[in-house]
Amino acid sequence: MKLLLIIVSTAVALVTAKFDVRTKADALQAHEDCHEEYNIPDDIYEQYLNYQFPEHKYTNCYVKCWIEKMGIFTENKGFNEKNIIAQYTHEDTKNLGTIRHGLEKCIDHNEWDSDTCTWANRVFSCWLKVNRHVVRKMFT
Repeated sequence: MKLLLIIVSTAVALVTAKFDVRTKADALQAHEDCHEEYNIPDDIYEQYLNYQFPEHKYTNCYVKCWIEKMGIFTENKGFNEKNIIAQYTHEDTKNLGTIRHGLEKCIDHNEWDSDTCTWANRVFSCWLKVNRHVVRKMFT
């Protein structure tokens, strides 16, 4: 068990070396930037800050904006699973299982040919259902 933790920690450290893990301040700045970009009403924005993404005409693109700024998604390459794992396990590897489960369950390569905003929100919202507690603990 200890060997597994050492291997996982080493792998996370190697991935983290290439990826700048985002802080609470970074997450808040990303929220503020996307809030301004899409002119989100304050009542909806408050829900976004709590990682609840209700249906709204800008929700899909807001989520895409936020996850791009957080370094876990790009329009050209989609979701970066290594960055997601690094972001959400860099302080504590105990959530690695649920993070991976969410990735296995939710990641797709846009086989449905959805627009990028819809694709980003579909996958992230699915993953968030499994890992909302991890995201909230890290960013709120």
